[in-house]
Amino acid sequence: MRFGGFPCDNLSAMNALEELDQIPRGNTAPGVNRAIIEYLLKTGNTFAEAAVLDVPCGNCDLLDAMKRFFPDSLTFGSDINPPDKPDHQISKTDASADDRLELDTRFKLITCVSGVMEFDNTLNFFRSLRKCIADDGVLIVTNDNLLSLRDRLLYFFSGRLRQYPMFVDDNAPTWKILPLQNLLRILGDAEFEVREIRYVPAKWSEWLLLPAALPIYLFQSIAFTLDKHTLSYKEKATRYPFASLFSRHYFIVCGPREL
Repeated sequence: MRFGGFPCDNLSAMNALEELDQIPRGNTAPGVNRAIIEYLLKTGNTFAEAAVLDVPCGNCDLLDAMKRFFPDSLTFGSDINPPDKPDHQISKTDASADDRLELDTRFKLITCVSGVMEFDNTLNFFRSLRKCIADDGVLIVTNDNLLSLRDRLLYFFSGRLRQYPMFVDDNAPTWKILPLQNLLRILGDAEFEVREIRYVPAKWSEWLLLPAALPIYLFQSIAFTLDKHTLSYKEKATRYPFASLFSRHYFIVCGPREL
């Protein structure tokens, strides 16, 4: 038996968990980078000699983790203010520009972590990723979960969401609110096929809201049943499971749709 990419004896499993816990948070919510690496390990893919891209890459925290867990991968990063990282091939890209991300490489894996809320023209951005992803490649996109119980209560009582204050300075880096349903539609318009949605495990403190979450999820389930959308109840519940009431962040796993 194996734990992700590690042999699953007690000592190896403990070492694997310790290594996962050491993955830095980076410029995203707690646990996001760890959840992505853990998911990739569980797929069994070693990404040996495969090109992987992180955009925007920030300080390359996720790329550093990729190199640690998948040492034979070829790591690329792109950002508007890229760091000097000799372990990765880094390029400068303004994701808000119309003529962005012109890369010749075909990537087996592309990650976009907490990036879609940072710039406009999201559809054009994903279309540019569609051009440089391999036919059997994987795109992982992460974003803030705006429908957690804490966000719902905060919006009800104060009119704001956790990550987005009501009054924002003009030079604030994070400003674009992009709900899950909009992000899924944009990915579809960019010719990506959504394979699964995963919510990043919540901190234990979030579960203190469990008494309030139970009746809310009950009413939500009734609303899903009465809703006339073509999605089945199972598909609706998969998009917004009980865990979504506690998770601060989610990631979407996509593959390129055949053109």
